[in-house]
Amino acid sequence: MKRSLFVLLVCMIPLSVLPQKVAVQITRTLNASVSEWQILDENLISVISGNDYPGKEDTVAFSLEADKRYFLLISISEINNSDTSLFSLLINNESIMRIDPDIGPGDHFLPFFTGVKADGEAKITGGTNADISSFPWMVFIEAGDFTCGGSIIGDRWIITAAHCTRDDYNVRIPASSFDVVVGANNPRNPLQGKTYKVSEVIAHESFDISTLENDIALLRLTLPVDYPNAVPIKLIASLDVAAGATAPGVISWVTGYGITSVDPVIYPSTLQKVQLPIVSNSQASSVWPDIPSTDMMAGYRDGNKDACIGDSGGPLVVPVAGDYKLAGLVSWGSGDCDTYGAYTRLSLFESWITSKTGIEITFTAPVPQGDAVVCAGTSRSDYNAASVPGATAYNWSLLPEEAGVISGSFENISVSWSPGFTGPVRINLLVTRNGDISYPSGLDVNVAKLTRLINQPADSVMCAEKTVALKAVAEGFNLIYNWYKNGDLLSSGPSGVINIPEALIEDSGEYFCEIQGACGNTVTGTSTLTVLPVTKINSINPDTEIPFGGNLTLDVTTEGHNLVYQWLKDDYPADQGTSSNLVLRDMNANDIGLYQAKVTGTCGTVNSRKVYVYVKKKDYSGEPEVFVWPTIVNGEFNVAVSNDNAYSILIHSTIGKLLRKNDNCRFQSTVNTSDLPSGIYIVTVYNNSMKRSFRVIKK
Repeated sequence: MKRSLFVLLVCMIPLSVLPQKVAVQITRTLNASVSEWQILDENLISVISGNDYPGKEDTVAFSLEADKRYFLLISISEINNSDTSLFSLLINNESIMRIDPDIGPGDHFLPFFTGVKADGEAKITGGTNADISSFPWMVFIEAGDFTCGGSIIGDRWIITAAHCTRDDYNVRIPASSFDVVVGANNPRNPLQGKTYKVSEVIAHESFDISTLENDIALLRLTLPVDYPNAVPIKLIASLDVAAGATAPGVISWVTGYGITSVDPVIYPSTLQKVQLPIVSNSQASSVWPDIPSTDMMAGYRDGNKDACIGDSGGPLVVPVAGDYKLAGLVSWGSGDCDTYGAYTRLSLFESWITSKTGIEITFTAPVPQGDAVVCAGTSRSDYNAASVPGATAYNWSLLPEEAGVISGSFENISVSWSPGFTGPVRINLLVTRNGDISYPSGLDVNVAKLTRLINQPADSVMCAEKTVALKAVAEGFNLIYNWYKNGDLLSSGPSGVINIPEALIEDSGEYFCEIQGACGNTVTGTSTLTVLPVTKINSINPDTEIPFGGNLTLDVTTEGHNLVYQWLKDDYPADQGTSSNLVLRDMNANDIGLYQAKVTGTCGTVNSRKVYVYVKKKDYSGEPEVFVWPTIVNGEFNVAVSNDNAYSILIHSTIGKLLRKNDNCRFQSTVNTSDLPSGIYIVTVYNNSMKRSFRVIKK
């Protein structure tokens, strides 16, 4: 029933001794990303790294053991080109995996399998014959003029592609129109096999005929299958996929009764088989840009090995634990049947198949019950599992084995723990039923250390506004740290560290931590935290005018610890003042200047703002006053103005020659005249609001 859209099956290659090594090639697109790569074995141990090949940044070739599962670890820190693939992985010169930019930055573990096809080459056109006894699940489906493949999955159930249940006009084909032939090498020969009728057709409810998404259907037979070489195949489970059963590189078998030649069309006289590697969907997207999310891809880019017309719905099987399981259904591919083909990925439909048929795909052992935490020193623990009807064996094991010794049988066991052992333990269980071994289940147990205090915080003194961390260190399991301050619970959680950001004086107090664990409790001693205030100046006198002969007290208000005071005048230490106030008595022109307090404490040193003190004449009228002293000088004289406006100073000789000009002066200024000869000079002090002139005599 397969249209030219839906793919070819042809030949196969006889199985023979597999080679010990396969050729592997990693190709990295230069400048596409900032990245590194490694090959890890199934135990996640590094086997090969790109760093082992200095100078070979584009393509690296090496060999790996055949028929093993590996991981390609790619660490991407930056993607520079989103228009090209980043990496390709080839096995025996055949691309099985491509990594595109949409994978994004980060660490990516990509599983693959170094499966190899059998030795020797056989013609694909014309195919390779297979015997139904080797693939006894294979069936031939007829519905009017259409033919498809399918697989037996239960005594009354056949699985196939959903598009095999529609005619050329997308009309559902009634169940009465279906014939299913089992146990035949050539189902077109009426003397071979046995034909069964169909009572019910169940196509997936979300099947899309335009995209072939969810291309899966079930046929319920009117009678149970009972014929030689006609037995069900086990279905792949999501657990098998997680273990790498369908990873890129796995070699699958595809079988079918479809054509073996497109031009001219040739139908085989017997069942055909072919080995095809599974490839990543990103690799197949180099041929097929739009691949439905429910499909897996297999085949060779240019291998002329594929499923073809008449093979739709047929099986793709993969090896799992020494047996074969059905992993895919032939869905679509090239009309020439010569490149990658699409197969419905059955692991995505596990619950759907079970809900429709009642077939148990994943037979999993019941989860062991018992203590998940065992305190160190415990000699024995008991465990049990639910009873499984029809079970013939319960196989219990410990990982690691040195954790203890198992005794007992079937559903109930005891574990005698090894003295001195601590750490995580996995109690695994496998159940055998009707010859089938279950998927494992297990219970994670922690043989935990007794709760013990290792380190505790000491008394500490710190300055406020900084972060303080109190830390208690303990060993044990499932530890909870309860911190107390002055006897009150402050916090509770799994961390032994309590952070106090921007600590305040109020955070001072007595702290201790009570530590609760699965295997006992302990408590730290009490530690005293003292938070000292940061050195600060809160206020100081404003700028001040004081008359000649008057007294003035400058004072700062502060906070801090162990404070020491120093007063400065014009940036030089004042003659007095080692406390929070500076007392100036009987003031004269020499006391004019900028005053500042410098305060030093345990938690820092700060300077106050500068205060301008001006000593004014007693008859000062309130207009800006200018004072120059002394008027008879040897080297320098001082100029002071009663406000904070900027002013300029000019020095002229008695004949009017300008000798000196100082601009942008403020408050008190000192003028050096050491470079001028002795004589009489005229000093002018001025700005926009005043102008004063004085006579200065230099000796």
